[in-house]
Amino acid sequence: MAEKTEMVLVSRDELQQLIGASVRCALEEYGQAQAPQDTSEYYTIRQLAEKWGVSIATIWRHEKLGHIKGQRIGRRVLFPKEQIDSIKNLKATSREADKNTGK
Repeated sequence: MAEKTEMVLVSRDELQQLIGASVRCALEEYGQAQAPQDTSEYYTIRQLAEKWGVSIATIWRHEKLGHIKGQRIGRRVLFPKEQIDSIKNLKATSREADKNTGK
């Protein structure tokens, strides 16, 4: 059996409302799927810098070098506590030391 296609006329305002509602719904579903369910299981970059007693720039550098792995949620970067707590101490590295490793 062939499906029947039906056309419905709607005003411009109604169409904008329908599209807006659909987009909002899709964004909410996407946000719920992407966001960690319990943010208490994560460190923010600021919390991590305070925990280790280093600058935020040092945290970014270690993430860039692959020493730690953050989870990006929009503009935020969160670091799983399980991963971070398994690292006992991450010494601040100088830019010279980074250059010597070829990174």
